[in-house]
Amino acid sequence: MDWAVSEQGPKPDVVVLARWDQLADGDSRGFSIAREGEGLEGFLVRRGDEVYAYVNSCPHTGAPLDWMPDQFLDRDGAFIQCAMHGALFEIESGLCVRGPCVSRKLKRLPVKADGEDVVLCL
Repeated sequence: MDWAVSEQGPKPDVVVLARWDQLADGDSRGFSIAREGEGLEGFLVRRGDEVYAYVNSCPHTGAPLDWMPDQFLDRDGAFIQCAMHGALFEIESGLCVRGPCVSRKLKRLPVKADGEDVVLCL
C-alpha cells in the first residue's frame, strides 16, 4: 500500500497520515510527505488508543529503520528495531535501550487523532 500523502488535510496546519481503521493495534506503517519542496520519511506505531510517529532515521547511522515496507517493530512487537544493526527503541519514547546508540532517541513527530484520522501537526 502506498502511504505517500500530500498537504491536504482537514485543517491547513495538519496532514492526514492514515485513518484509524487502517492502523491496527500493534501495527506500524511508513509514510512519506512533501512540503515546500522538502521530503519527510516517517512511520506510525499504534499501541492501544495511542499512536506514535517518528522520523524514519536511525540516530546512529541515519539509515531507514524498516527492514521491509511497514516493518518497524521487532518480532514480538515490543520495540522499534533498526534494520541495519538491530538497535531497539521504546515505542512510547523513542529511546534506544539496546545497540550502538543507547540513550539516544528517535526524532518524534507530533501526531494526534482528529476524528477518524491520524494527523501530523505542522
